[in-house]
Amino acid sequence: MKEVIFAGKCQGIGISHVARDCDLAETIGFYKNEYQIYYILNGERFFYYGNQSYRMGKGTLTFIDKKLIPFTNVIGGNYHERILIELEESWLRLAGNAMEINLLEFFQNNHGVLQLDEKQQTILEKKLFRMESALKNQKTYGASEVKNQLLSLFLMILNGAGIKPEVYYMPKRKMMRYVKVAEIIQYIMIHYSEIFGLEDLSNIFYLDKSYLSRIFKEVTNFTVNEFINCQRIEQARILLLDEKLTMEDISQKLGYERLSYFDRVFKKYTGLSPMQYRKSKKFNDV
Repeated sequence: MKEVIFAGKCQGIGISHVARDCDLAETIGFYKNEYQIYYILNGERFFYYGNQSYRMGKGTLTFIDKKLIPFTNVIGGNYHERILIELEESWLRLAGNAMEINLLEFFQNNHGVLQLDEKQQTILEKKLFRMESALKNQKTYGASEVKNQLLSLFLMILNGAGIKPEVYYMPKRKMMRYVKVAEIIQYIMIHYSEIFGLEDLSNIFYLDKSYLSRIFKEVTNFTVNEFINCQRIEQARILLLDEKLTMEDISQKLGYERLSYFDRVFKKYTGLSPMQYRKSKKFNDV
């Protein structure tokens, strides 16, 4: 069972407040592959990264670097109530420039779980609920209020709030699934243009398709095809900056058999067609 207490977004920032009594495969959020901040109000989840895991209990604040999402998992727990903030990279860059802080580097340095003390929890929860209220009530300066509270959250951590909790030792069997999926992820990130789906990977790694599909979704919150497309689209963003390459060139380099399919997938993940994206980048660089 799940209860979506609130979900709203503004200008590159998504906020969702959810309570659920089990770990469902369905995720509740606005973005598939952007920077994330988790705050646990009640219950527990578990954070996996590398060969280590940490318990996300009440009062923990977790930062997830977009570049490390494929190697990171937030999962488990019989019950939890959390607030999730998702941030587009373009917004973080602009906000960081305004603050004279490299916020992408901030996420890189703080990727992981922080435990806040009771006083810090009270301060942070006020900020989060003010952000939620500003969007829920559609206040005149709601977006400004959200950004103001969010930037003060970053400053709170930069000023030393929170401590890293001890490593939580997971059962070996569960950890081995995570290690296997991490190996598959590494392979996809190198060979994304050559892999056409679940069957290819099951043959390469000698795994049953149903089992591979289940553990991949469990560990990453992506389906195999979604993850392959995410890698291709990230590379497409780079290739589209090279105007010497035609759309057909880029489509083929990414492994798409049809230009129309590349166009459809790119638009699904970015909201723009490849041509619109190229024009927008050219305009912004002028």
